[in-house]
Amino acid sequence: MERYKFTLILIVSLALGGTINSITGQDTASANKTTAAGEENHDAKDGQDKEFYEYYYKTQVENLPLKKAKLEYNLIKTLKKEISSRDYSKATLEAVKKIDSSNVKYERVYRDSKWVRGILAQMTHLSVKDFMYVVKYDKYMCFMTFETNPESYLQEARQSQLIFSGTDKFEIVVPKP
Repeated sequence: MERYKFTLILIVSLALGGTINSITGQDTASANKTTAAGEENHDAKDGQDKEFYEYYYKTQVENLPLKKAKLEYNLIKTLKKEISSRDYSKATLEAVKKIDSSNVKYERVYRDSKWVRGILAQMTHLSVKDFMYVVKYDKYMCFMTFETNPESYLQEARQSQLIFSGTDKFEIVVPKP
């Protein structure tokens, strides 16, 4: 008799468990169908989220002038530092004070350029970085690399290589200690 009671309880509990699972599964499936249909209908209509998204981008402040100013500041600061450390004539020191964004040309260069590959092959001490620039002022040209985007942060160049044509190729001016 006890076996019969145990078997009956087991059958009833399994039957109820299966019924509850099927009811719960149906509710979940119908809820998923309703949610998916609601999302499709919501994407089709103009909602507050779409309005917010469009308003956000219409009211954004134009960051281009700020980015350009930061970039030029970083490039000119590095160029002045390199010129001052390599060319010690008084005329050069006076010319360094006149360097600004109006008389400097610069361009971002990329590692896939054959000229950059040539520069890096000849000057093996320079390493490839994501942000590389060539800056030109008068007779000076400088190759600069940056760790992070110089348009976003004020920073020092990671590496720089200045070249210029002097009065004599063999003239080297060493400063007094």
